[in-house]
Amino acid sequence: MSLENLPPELLGNVVSYIDEVKILLRLTLTCKKLHDFIERDGYRIFVQTRYPPPIPPFWKDATHALTKLARAWEQKSLIPRYIKPPQDADKPRARQPGSRTRGQTMGYQPVIDSYEAWIGPDWSSRRETLAWGAGSDLVLRVKWMGPEVESRWRRTPPGQSESFDQHHHESTWWQISEPDRVSGRDDITTINLLRNEQRPSSDAEYTVVGRASGGLDLVSTKHKDPRSWKRETRFETDGQTVRAVSVNKAIPPLLAACLGDRIIAIYHIVIGGEGPVQCLGKIHFDSLKSPCRLWSTVFLRHDRLAVSLGPHVEPIRVFEIQPDSIPSKDLRRFSFTELRHGQHAPGKPTTAYALAPLPRSSCPSESEGDLFLSGGYDGTIRLHDLRSPASYVATFQDPIDSNAAIYSLLPLGRDRFLAGTAQFATLKLFNMPLAVDKLCRHNNSSGSLFEGSRVQVLTSSHDKDVFYPEQSNAARARSRGWTCFLADRERSSRGGSRRPREWASPVYSLACPSLCSPTIFAGIEDHVIQVDIADAYDRFPDPIYKYGPESTGKRDSDATRKWDPDGNVMRVNLYEHVHTNMEILHQARIGERMPGDAMPGCDERWYTLGGKRISR
Repeated sequence: MSLENLPPELLGNVVSYIDEVKILLRLTLTCKKLHDFIERDGYRIFVQTRYPPPIPPFWKDATHALTKLARAWEQKSLIPRYIKPPQDADKPRARQPGSRTRGQTMGYQPVIDSYEAWIGPDWSSRRETLAWGAGSDLVLRVKWMGPEVESRWRRTPPGQSESFDQHHHESTWWQISEPDRVSGRDDITTINLLRNEQRPSSDAEYTVVGRASGGLDLVSTKHKDPRSWKRETRFETDGQTVRAVSVNKAIPPLLAACLGDRIIAIYHIVIGGEGPVQCLGKIHFDSLKSPCRLWSTVFLRHDRLAVSLGPHVEPIRVFEIQPDSIPSKDLRRFSFTELRHGQHAPGKPTTAYALAPLPRSSCPSESEGDLFLSGGYDGTIRLHDLRSPASYVATFQDPIDSNAAIYSLLPLGRDRFLAGTAQFATLKLFNMPLAVDKLCRHNNSSGSLFEGSRVQVLTSSHDKDVFYPEQSNAARARSRGWTCFLADRERSSRGGSRRPREWASPVYSLACPSLCSPTIFAGIEDHVIQVDIADAYDRFPDPIYKYGPESTGKRDSDATRKWDPDGNVMRVNLYEHVHTNMEILHQARIGERMPGDAMPGCDERWYTLGGKRISR
């Protein structure tokens, strides 16, 4: 039986095994029946079997955008730039982010949150919200995209389009500086945006703001009024420092806050009302001995909360949380020691700084919140599985810089994740192939998983270091992880012998609007950096970039007008995770001719200067 005569159920099964979108496109050219099937169901099956939900049902554009994004990650197509509100943003008595207040010896440590929602009939119609803490100030940006925004841009008179960027996306900014807040004492320590379905009003943003001085508030800002903001709710904290906050996905949501060094408080998020909101209950960690304290907390799912602490031999605790029942005992504890012969070896006290749940896969045996990542003082990222008796099922390390503490984590689907370190503004990318999922499902599968990044996959019976077999240079480059220095080389060279402070800064926080977004945000000292994951020379980029100047796919002025019209795109350096012959990659300016040798399998802007390589 020929392919075109197969029933739709079998055709769908065939499509689920197709790995490349170009094969899908070729199928549409074979006959009308297959063309109609691919247009109607093929793109949907391709997306739903490869990418975690939620994904809006614009399947053809989603296929195009998500495969472009995956390719951009493989080729290290990074377009980073500093972002800050314009001078005319709402900022009563506020200072501009990026400058230190008099008397401060260091810049602010930005905490970031971001999300996006689809607001129109196509893939590009979105509203992206970004919020960060700049010292004691709250900074928000709401960006609108899509055909309606393009129509507004066309109707805008010349010289009045300051709110639009080069892609014709429109932004509104707020910089909220409360009169009684003092930088240093009242610095913002945590930011959480309520998601689209949790907000009581569709024309306002609601932000949970925690402060070092003990303030914990829910603040609202109206989309159409950039001068408006209102404190909707105040949560009672007894004046204790708010170290971290997590909001679950329930409606109405629950809020978990780290108060001081020893308490987790659980609250209902209530809009308005008289007086401060009292907590539903508290989890006390009175048995912890100094210098051990709480560091962060995150909801793995709506009723499961993970807490990191340290230094301690068991630096991660997991709790089951119900609105009417706050537990006094944890569900499970995790150490950083290996499981051998059914027992965990005695471990040394260590600290877990960052936690991040992985999105759920389509595996029936996996439920939401079973898998999560942790990063800590020893520089190792661990993958934990609540279904496994082992404390962790895989570890990830940069083979060159293996000891830098991990301050922030950002999963990018099931295939890869980012880690921010404690020094030199370094951002690390690690790949997680599907074989790790198979291992986490308790299939003792063996085979080649990783190239470059030092990854150890653990089972209950044996340990093994696994690496890719021999491949072409381009294929090896695509499979490697990498470490990027988020510091502008030109900015540092203009400063003479003294480098800017951000060169040595940790990456304090990471955020991404959604798993479909080609943008990430990183917070370093005194700055927030936006990194667009896109090829500047791609003639057919993600549909959200289809407006504005067109790209010809060449290194010319058109590419510069589309991606860097103001000349503010940073040029950064990175190295790949290899065990021998490490070499620094340099990034050329958009539209610039490369002064060195091109790198196989990488974006066209990456080059090497040749010469002696660093051996390990």
